[in-house]
Amino acid sequence: MLGLSDIQYLYEFLFWFFTFFILKKVWHKPDVRLIYGYSVAVFNLLAVFFFSLSSIKGKLNGLDAFAFGFLHTMVAVVMISLVHMSKKIENKS
Repeated sequence: MLGLSDIQYLYEFLFWFFTFFILKKVWHKPDVRLIYGYSVAVFNLLAVFFFSLSSIKGKLNGLDAFAFGFLHTMVAVVMISLVHMSKKIENKS
């Protein structure tokens, strides 16, 4: 049965739904893509910090923290690489 905590998924869906349509309207601006790419990278690196902190405090298994941290580090590296590639392509145009 649906409980009170299950409404969180509705909030998350609505958040990403509105975010998608807002980005769809402004994605053609280079500054928006730049800010979005860097913010995603920063949030992923922040997640790595929190996974490390959870592991140090004993709340999360060390191997799990390493795996999640590695995943989020790779996402951050990919986002930063995409931002730099996008800036190079725009400078050539």
